[in-house]
Amino acid sequence: MDHGEMVLSGQVTIDGALTQVTLTTGGQLRWPGRCLVIKKEVLGFSVEGSQIKIRAIVERGAGICCGGGYTSPLLRKTFTFDFRSISEEYLRLWSHKLQEYLDSLGRPKRLFVFVNPYGGKKSASKIFHEEVKPLIEDANIEYEVQETKYQLHAKEVVHSLDLSKYDGIVCVSGDGILVEVVNGLLEREDWETAIKISLGVIPAGLLLLFFISIFHIRVT
Repeated sequence: MDHGEMVLSGQVTIDGALTQVTLTTGGQLRWPGRCLVIKKEVLGFSVEGSQIKIRAIVERGAGICCGGGYTSPLLRKTFTFDFRSISEEYLRLWSHKLQEYLDSLGRPKRLFVFVNPYGGKKSASKIFHEEVKPLIEDANIEYEVQETKYQLHAKEVVHSLDLSKYDGIVCVSGDGILVEVVNGLLEREDWETAIKISLGVIPAGLLLLFFISIFHIRVT
């Protein structure tokens, strides 16, 4: 399988050891014993001093690139690339290339999130704060949260929401809130444009579905 040509390659310190790391045009980060597919596994990254901290979500025990889908529980993991023994310019180059690739994926940058604390098993708030919020923040996504307080609240909010501020709407709830959102969009004066906004649904407890919705939220 062709994983693309090399974009960057060099030695950085990972877990205290100087290691050869390669970034490919196919969006893979490779070093001995590990391969990260950026599109599927990397949430985001931050630059902290001489380090680039790459925040990812991977299969437990994963390491080698392989085909097929996810078959084991997912684990949030941070990989730290330390450039202390190399140049600051090299750090900036890696940071630029990583951001350039992430930007090319067209991921959302701003989300409006509905959380229904009363629906289903009444676990939506807990799921949002413990599972969903950390993923959004790891992916460097700005977000605004609205807890629904009564029936048709989401519909009312969406009816007057300034959609130009957001790349998508996410519902942490059952399907009832999604129905309200769709109806609210359809009742707007600009409904033909409004209904094109990307929507994501996070059923209680299905973290993998959120992972999929975050990275493919533009698929409507």
